[in-house]
Amino acid sequence: DAPICMAWHQIFSRSANSEVASVLATTKGINVLSPTWFYLNDNKGNLMDLGSSDYVNYCHSQNVEVWASVNNLENQEVSSTEVLTHTSTRHNLVNQIVSLAIQYNLDGINLDFEALNRESIGDAYIQFVRELSIKCANNGIILSIDNYVPTAYTSFYNRREQANYADYIVIMAYDEHTWGSEEVGSNASLPWVEQGVIDTIAEVPSE
Repeated sequence: DAPICMAWHQIFSRSANSEVASVLATTKGINVLSPTWFYLNDNKGNLMDLGSSDYVNYCHSQNVEVWASVNNLENQEVSSTEVLTHTSTRHNLVNQIVSLAIQYNLDGINLDFEALNRESIGDAYIQFVRELSIKCANNGIILSIDNYVPTAYTSFYNRREQANYADYIVIMAYDEHTWGSEEVGSNASLPWVEQGVIDTIAEVPSE
């Protein structure tokens, strides 16, 4: 019911969770923190868990919500296509996400699945979003989903369909220029970011 200012907190080990107080002390104005706690860790849909109840309790004491990140980026041996295109492994993944959210008393989940194989996974990814959204809604868990700025190459993420299920669509408004770009330039210039917002709202209702 209020504007959201979310930041990500990169967590590589459980010990890093102890830094949350200093992170909040030096990061003013945010009301949602997304620690990178969970990532796809095998082709059976199991997650690595770096969560901490103390972390969540501290954030709540500071009036900051915790929407933990779930990503597919850390374990390069895992095939997201293998996990998402099989019903049993996809259900296992959904159930683990919701179970961990309940275990740690999370306010929400931030889904960050990137670099998917567009030729074979679009429909399965959207089905995953549908199934996850139902279980999140049934348990009072906010679902936010990270998305690239709209391009033909990323159209299979189907932001328009995501918007029917997610509570929030988050724009990753960067990668205008990367290490492999032919031209040198900003990673996220203001016109690039603005266009990303405009193009996203064309697919996703602004509310």
